[in-house]
Amino acid sequence: MGHHLISIRKVALIMNENNYAGREYLSKLKDFNIDVICIGSFPELSEIEEERCKGLWKPIPQSNLEPFFDFYYFDSLKSETLQKFISNKNYFLGIQGGTAIIDEKLIDFFQLGIINFHPGDLPNYRGCSAPEWQLLARKDIICTAHRLTNDIDAGPIISKKHLNVNLDSYHEFRSSIYPEIAIFVHEILSKSLSDEQFILNSIPQDETKAKYWPYHGKENLKNIYQIFNPKNI
Repeated sequence: MGHHLISIRKVALIMNENNYAGREYLSKLKDFNIDVICIGSFPELSEIEEERCKGLWKPIPQSNLEPFFDFYYFDSLKSETLQKFISNKNYFLGIQGGTAIIDEKLIDFFQLGIINFHPGDLPNYRGCSAPEWQLLARKDIICTAHRLTNDIDAGPIISKKHLNVNLDSYHEFRSSIYPEIAIFVHEILSKSLSDEQFILNSIPQDETKAKYWPYHGKENLKNIYQIFNPKNI
C-alpha cells in the first residue's frame, strides 16, 4: 500500500530559479514524484552563497536535475498563471525550496500545506541567521520542519533534527548546513507520504518563547570566527 500511495500523491517543490537550497534538496529527492515550480530568473552562481561558503558548497546544477523532475517556470509568486496552475494540480504537499514569502492563498491549494525547513530551533531561533546565533550560543545546530504560514518561521512544528555540521571552520560550517537539511527533507517527505497524520499532528509553536534574531552582520561574524581554529579561517 505504502509504495502505491506514495506514487499517486503529488508533491511540488517551490524555489527561485537556481536556488542553492532547492537544488540541494532535489539532489536527494530523485526517488519521489515531484514537480518543481521555479520562480523568476536568477543566475546559477549565487554571489551571497559563494561569499558565505567560499566556494565549498556546490549544489548540482539545475540543468542536471531537469531530467529527473518536471520543471515549470513562472515570473512571480503573485502570478495569476501560477495560481491557476497550482489550483488545477491538486498537490498533496509542497516543499519550500527557497523563495520569497509564499502567500496563504497559494499554501491553501496544497492538501496538507507546504513544509519549510528552517535551520534553527523554533521558536527560540527565528530569522535567516539562526545557525550563526545557535553557534555563538554554543548550542547544537537544529533544523525544524514546520508547516508554512504567512508569518515568518512561525508555523506548527512537525519535527526537529540535530544537524551533523562541519565545525572545522566557519565556511565549512556554513557549507555543510543545507546538504544535511536535504537528508532531513527526504526523511520528512517519506514519512509524510506514507502517513498524512504525521503532518496533521504538527504542534503550534509557543509564541512566549519566540525570538527573531537579526542578520548576524560582519561584526558578529568576527565573533563567530573566534570559535574556530584561526588556521582554518
